[in-house]
Amino acid sequence: MQVSVASRRDGAAVVLVVSGDIDVTSAPALEGAIRRAVTTTGLELVQVDLSEVDFLDSSGISSLLLGRRGADERGVAFRVTGAHGIARQVLELTGVWEHLSGDSDASQPTPT
Repeated sequence: MQVSVASRRDGAAVVLVVSGDIDVTSAPALEGAIRRAVTTTGLELVQVDLSEVDFLDSSGISSLLLGRRGADERGVAFRVTGAHGIARQVLELTGVWEHLSGDSDASQPTPT
C-alpha cells in the first residue's frame, strides 16, 4: 500500500495525517511533506499523525528523525502522535518513540 499524507493548517500548527505503509519506497514522500511543513512561515508546531499507518520500517523512522532535526533547527516543535500496532512497537523498540512523541512515560503498555 502506498503512503498518502494529508496536510491541514490549524493556527500556528500543521497537522500531517499519514496513511498507508511507510517503507523504503514511500518514505521520501513523507520526508518531503515534513520538510515542506517545517519550513512553513509562522509555524510553531508540526504534528505527524500516524494513526492510519499500519507498517513502518527504518526508512520511515529516518524520515521522522530528519523531520525532527529540521524542526529543531528552525525552532519549531515536532510531535509524532497516534502510532499503534507494529508502527508503535518499532518506534519503541528502536528507542525513538519518546524523542519523537514527547511522551515521557514510555513505560506505558503499547495500545493495539
